[in-house]
Amino acid sequence: MYGARGRIGLISLATDLTVQPEIARMVPEGIAVYAAPITLPRGEVTPESLAEMTENDELERAAEKLAWAEVDVILFACTSGSFIHGLGWDRELISRIEAVSHTPATTTSTTVIAALRAVNATSLTVVTPYLDSVNAVEKSYFEANGFSVKSMSGLGLEFDRDIARLSPSDAQAQLEATDTDEADTIFISCTDYHVLDAIDEIERTHAKPVVTSNQAGAWGALRKMGISDSISGAGRLMTLPYPVLV
Repeated sequence: MYGARGRIGLISLATDLTVQPEIARMVPEGIAVYAAPITLPRGEVTPESLAEMTENDELERAAEKLAWAEVDVILFACTSGSFIHGLGWDRELISRIEAVSHTPATTTSTTVIAALRAVNATSLTVVTPYLDSVNAVEKSYFEANGFSVKSMSGLGLEFDRDIARLSPSDAQAQLEATDTDEADTIFISCTDYHVLDAIDEIERTHAKPVVTSNQAGAWGALRKMGISDSISGAGRLMTLPYPVLV
């Protein structure tokens, strides 16, 4: 039976071509990953569309469908969509999902913050594919969570379909132009940014921990399920326990 050790449910964006295959590659044998998509209005990664995305009941309907699959945890798999209203928005999304699914839930932003604390991050280099307007919200979100953003860059992409076309080499080139010695940790943002295959190499090259949206999501979902396996080939984070948060 697929998912004999457990099942992860993803509430993903219908335009996101990266999150499900990347997370599926990072889970150990016996863990299955199932997705229920929701609509990103017009496919635009803008503050307006990201906010509009969760104003209707698509989030709840997706959560209900995943509950039928008897998943053990539901991950709202969208970075910007889970921080777009700032500090505490992820908790609201989690509450909405859990209320209808009766299943433990988390979000990409929730797991990213936990991941940064697990690797003892204090100062960040952040690279994203986003517009400046989305980056501004993300920078404020990290600062509100106690992190110092030392350097940040975006690729100015407005549509999710264009983000899906990015490759690990794009992330590496972006980091070469962005990373600073003042930052002790690198964060690569966006579940549709394909960077899994470069995480280990980036950590060697830049000599600091790397956290990515999908890596953090997989790690956080597994740890929330009580799966403590150390996963190789996806960065230092995947060998660490979930931090005790106060």
